[in-house]
Amino acid sequence: MRRRPRAAGNPQTAKQRRGFTLLEMLVALAVFAVIGVMAGGILSGMVEMSEFTHQRGNLLQQTQRALAVIERDVLQLAGRTVRNEFGASVPALTVGGETLAEFTRAGRRNPLGEPRAQLQRVAYVLRDDALLRLFWPVLDRADDTRPSAQTLLTEVENASFVLHDADGQEHAYWPAPGEGGEAQPAALELRLRLEDQGHLKRLWLTPAALDFAPREGEQPPDGDPDAPKVPPA
Repeated sequence: MRRRPRAAGNPQTAKQRRGFTLLEMLVALAVFAVIGVMAGGILSGMVEMSEFTHQRGNLLQQTQRALAVIERDVLQLAGRTVRNEFGASVPALTVGGETLAEFTRAGRRNPLGEPRAQLQRVAYVLRDDALLRLFWPVLDRADDTRPSAQTLLTEVENASFVLHDADGQEHAYWPAPGEGGEAQPAALELRLRLEDQGHLKRLWLTPAALDFAPREGEQPPDGDPDAPKVPPA
């Protein structure tokens, strides 16, 4: 008895069992390579953006901290003249010249209760693209008195203080020449140009009850050396 030949298998099933061709493998590898390159570029961009954001955040934090220090000084201006290392009298507030601004401030901290003044002489200078805050250990300086320096900002292209008097006039230098001691300061403005942040301005009002106008032959007041000079009512 003759056997019947076995039926041929399903062509579709045989094709599925055959596997991938070389061309299909190459196409798949090419697709995976493109996806890998794109993913690497996205990851690299995210890392660079994270570093840039972190750097900008640090710059912003440094700027805010510096402005807070300056604001604390300006808002505690005291009308106390001082003597420099040459024995000459220096007004309570000066703008321009050897320093960007120099003045006497109140509220000097004394957590240890040391026998020293509650007032402090501070100044701001621009050195090597850095904004520095100088402060002296005493008000009336001797020949060997040297200030301490605190770096507030770096990468500063330009910095200046401008004083606004009660009449709304701006002064790049104070005491203002030719004012005759009549003009009174009303506000102090800081103008900065930073390398990565551009131009920046900040304005602070000065204490209204203090007389900062220089007087000819003025000397630090007698008695309490730390007592602010307040004009009579």
